[in-house]
Amino acid sequence: MLVVIEHHSRRLNHFNVTAHPTAQWTRQQLREAVGYEEQYAYLLHDRDSIFSTEVDESIERLGLRVLKSPPRSPKANALCELVLGTLRRECLDWLIPLSEAHLHQSLR
Repeated sequence: MLVVIEHHSRRLNHFNVTAHPTAQWTRQQLREAVGYEEQYAYLLHDRDSIFSTEVDESIERLGLRVLKSPPRSPKANALCELVLGTLRRECLDWLIPLSEAHLHQSLR
């Protein structure tokens, strides 16, 4: 699952799920989340392998500064961790997703 949260307003801007995330899929999700109307200054992400150097370069081409959270520091991006934990507890503790589409619909 990929979630994009605006830290200032704590608003969930975008989410999507896939069983097999790739760098190309991540780039596309970030393009959809950032768009062209809003102006954001930076994108904070963890050090997951899905955020390759190509993804970081494409984020910078969108006009954003890339900030990486420190290794093994879940509290550095506490807002995102809180949202993911809430989604797990509220949705996935009570549901067994049958497919990606089923999980996406349940989260929506």
